[in-house]
Amino acid sequence: MTNVLSVRTVFKNYSSVSVRRGFLWAHRWLGLVCGIVVVLMGLTGSFNVFYREIDAALNPAFFVPAGPEKSINLTEVVRIAAEADPAPIFAIVVPDKVWPVWVVMHTHEGPKDSFKNLWTTMIDPSNGRVLGQRDYTNAPVFMIYRLHYTLLLYEWGGKQVVGVVGFVLLGLALSGLYSWWPKQGRFWRSVSIRRGVSPLRFFVDVHNTAGFWALIVLLAISITGIGVVFPGVVRPVVGLLSKATPDRSPRIETSSPKGTPQLPPDEIMRIAQATKPTLSITVLNPPTETSNAWRIRFRPDDADPALRSRGAIWIDPWSGAIVQDRASDAMSMGDRYMTEQLWIHNGSTFGLFGRLLVFTAGFAPFALFVSGVTMWLKKRSSKIRINEAASTRG
Repeated sequence: MTNVLSVRTVFKNYSSVSVRRGFLWAHRWLGLVCGIVVVLMGLTGSFNVFYREIDAALNPAFFVPAGPEKSINLTEVVRIAAEADPAPIFAIVVPDKVWPVWVVMHTHEGPKDSFKNLWTTMIDPSNGRVLGQRDYTNAPVFMIYRLHYTLLLYEWGGKQVVGVVGFVLLGLALSGLYSWWPKQGRFWRSVSIRRGVSPLRFFVDVHNTAGFWALIVLLAISITGIGVVFPGVVRPVVGLLSKATPDRSPRIETSSPKGTPQLPPDEIMRIAQATKPTLSITVLNPPTETSNAWRIRFRPDDADPALRSRGAIWIDPWSGAIVQDRASDAMSMGDRYMTEQLWIHNGSTFGLFGRLLVFTAGFAPFALFVSGVTMWLKKRSSKIRINEAASTRG
């Protein structure tokens, strides 16, 4: 009986060591092979947390109105923007603390199957003056945003590649957690950087410490990043806990009598605000061929400006009727999560504190990659020296 128990104990210990080695092997080679891309995603993600603030600081002429007055309405904004740029209007960003001007986005003709060719017209809300226009798609700040979102490979499935990188980051985080899990009584020792240790031990400490303290945020970033790119994969999983329905823009099939004029944009905005009086309008999307209804996005009045929307409503441009309501107060928890994945991803759901957490966590992959590669090179060099010494003795 004692022999049987001993065999079971040995087998159990061997299995545990084998599993741990397997996770460590997967962690090491995932990091070495995909680490550069993960680092790029982390650093550009940190930049994107504050990309609008950076854009406003770098281009003050575009974002400084003449005064605090709001003298023009949305109908005038649309007219001024159309005179400045006759291309179709894709979105109208309402002035806020970061961009205190109207930002009208136009879609210009571009190569087929490429990223939208967006141009912007900035309009002073106090006097209606056009502050400037630019090729937004190729503006330096938005190029970094696109680098994070598609690796600038939109035409070649770059968005999907970034989604796969999200799976890689998730795998690195979970395999790293399993490989790191400390023995009883060694927790604080395993998540702190000690003085007076060897160079190898120092890099091990940096790797373990950075990985542990950034773990929760990196897990949230990877999971939400996967959901943003592959909503169809995540939605059924979320649906196990709460209803999560596809977010499709509606199309009005019963059109108004021929010749019926559409309501002016400022009337659409008035109806939207009256429908959700406790929320702030952030972005308006005029009717398109795909969806012939206005889409109006909202956020809570006290939310961080980086939280660009927490749901939306669609309005019939002829009658002003609400076609679809997917604002936060009308959605299930599952739908709210699917709608808000992007804002969890950049931390804005949790205000400035959340954004700072995500900004800081974006540097963790860089620290983990550098320390991990250094550890691997030092261990490899040590093994080579040992083998050479053994060969010499032989």
